[in-house]
Amino acid sequence: MTSLLDHEALCHVRASIIQRSRGKSSVAAAAYRAAARLTDARTGQTWDYSRKRQVTDSYVMAPAGSAAWVYDREQLWSRVELAEKRRDAQTARELQIAIPRDLPRSAWGAFIGDVGAPYLAAGAVLDVALHEPRAADRGEQPHVHILITVRALDPASPTGFASTRNAAVSALLTSGGSHGGGARGDALKRERERVATIINTHLRATGSKRRADSRSYEARGDPRTPEPPMGEQRVAAVRRRRTHDRRSAVVTGLRETRRIENELIETEKIMALSARGFPRAPARKTREPHQQDYKLGLLKDRFPDAVLSPTIGESLYLVDVRDPRRTRTLLRDGAWVESDDESGTVSLWGPRSQNAAALAEAISASTGYGIDRVERTASAAKPGKTRRKSVVSEDEAISLADKWRRRGFSDVTESPAGVRVGLGGRSRLLDSGDHVDLHGPVSDESLRALASKAAEDWSGSLTLDGPWPAEAQARLWLECQRQGVTLADYTPPPAVAAAWAAESGSVADTATKLRAVRSETAEADLLLGAAAGDVASLKKLEPALRAFVTGHLDDDQRRDLVKADREEIVAVLGEFRSIGATELARQKADRLAGRSWLTEGPAKPGTATPPPAQDAAPVFGRRSTIAD
Repeated sequence: MTSLLDHEALCHVRASIIQRSRGKSSVAAAAYRAAARLTDARTGQTWDYSRKRQVTDSYVMAPAGSAAWVYDREQLWSRVELAEKRRDAQTARELQIAIPRDLPRSAWGAFIGDVGAPYLAAGAVLDVALHEPRAADRGEQPHVHILITVRALDPASPTGFASTRNAAVSALLTSGGSHGGGARGDALKRERERVATIINTHLRATGSKRRADSRSYEARGDPRTPEPPMGEQRVAAVRRRRTHDRRSAVVTGLRETRRIENELIETEKIMALSARGFPRAPARKTREPHQQDYKLGLLKDRFPDAVLSPTIGESLYLVDVRDPRRTRTLLRDGAWVESDDESGTVSLWGPRSQNAAALAEAISASTGYGIDRVERTASAAKPGKTRRKSVVSEDEAISLADKWRRRGFSDVTESPAGVRVGLGGRSRLLDSGDHVDLHGPVSDESLRALASKAAEDWSGSLTLDGPWPAEAQARLWLECQRQGVTLADYTPPPAVAAAWAAESGSVADTATKLRAVRSETAEADLLLGAAAGDVASLKKLEPALRAFVTGHLDDDQRRDLVKADREEIVAVLGEFRSIGATELARQKADRLAGRSWLTEGPAKPGTATPPPAQDAAPVFGRRSTIAD
């Protein structure tokens, strides 16, 4: 069995002829393939393969209305042999077709029916046999043998078959020379393409992402070497001898080499999907053929129906499939092709590239997504820096990407062209260190991202690099003012400057109000602490509130106050200050009169200064909620 990549399904279609001149008999062929015991009525010879293993099913398919004898295998092929008079007669044609492992057993019947449908329509009888031997990797290797009659049924004939060959069947499998239908081998090529199409249709129906390709390795531009054919008899003989012949030794070597290469590719995939750096195969000193397999394999795994030419494969630099819903591909010329399952689009951006356009078309044809060409709309740079031509190193890309993630951006991809940052929708930017390119709509988020980049990495200043839409320049200047960034060599129009003045005034007023709220909250916390007996909180209170706690409230009222919520205290803090100020004024008047109630005691023996007048009733009575 040929070693396959992850995205490949086995496409093995072999056609052969059962011919008397080569000592072949259609009865013997049917007996061997069906593991049956059959006797040829023409010669009286019996073939017994009933002990043959690995044959799991066999049956006959015939056009509608066929006679009952057609479904008797021994009668069928005996009549076929009787119908042929020549010693070099071709008595049957055969197709041997591999069944992909991803195709469930329940779908095999429908698959075989689709393969045999054109032959039944042409009037042929098909003898089907399913074989399930073990492959070299000890896995399943199911395949089907289909013996095809070369004459149409004719009830008027003594043998039951027409006196002439079935031209419709011959046209399906024969071409070149006197047969017409194109160059020699064209018919078989068309048949292999048809079978591959049927395989892929059934694989799609089962949800498999593997696909069959009927083309040769050479036609695909694939450097792999095809294996020499190994028939069941040769394999059985090698197993009996327990030693290799020349061909089996070559095949075993090819399979072992491919197994090691596949393991290496799988390791590289795991490394790429878990790496923090560029998600690509590790660089090697020499370019090995399967590096192309690796990158194309990532795309084929994601887009199994995409037709990717060798030219596209050679142009790939980076393939990022870490997000199961998005695929990002960077080509060697700096162009990007991105597929997004959420939006249903294939985005094409960066330098214009024929290979990128071809890749976008292939993905679009595979997925049905539309193609969106995202143009570069603006660029900015660190003042004094010119655009460099060299690529971004992996260490620098990782550092830049980490900074973007710390700024709160999650859609970040490192690449040699710079760090790609997705900003939602069609907007994105490419950060190459000292330059940032904006692609797609210049959104508010992209301007905030650019300003934050300048504030952190460019010493709080940036300059426009190339033309910008006038409206976008004004919005960028406003965003720079908000983040404290200088936009070099730009003077805003008077209307934009006035808008910032109004916005900054509103911001300042809002900040003042916020500071006042924070101050009131802090005072409320101190008041609650002082009422609970905390001396430090009492000392920090402003005099009016301190007088309210110490001079106006009794012990029970303080206990009630402690039970109140902070929000309730903030709401009546002004009233508490007013009561405290009244208490301070009373204490000052008492001190001037020489009869301080709090410190000096009564002015005259035997008399006492009365408590504060109750016409200004305390806000807190003997209850835990604020009085109305």
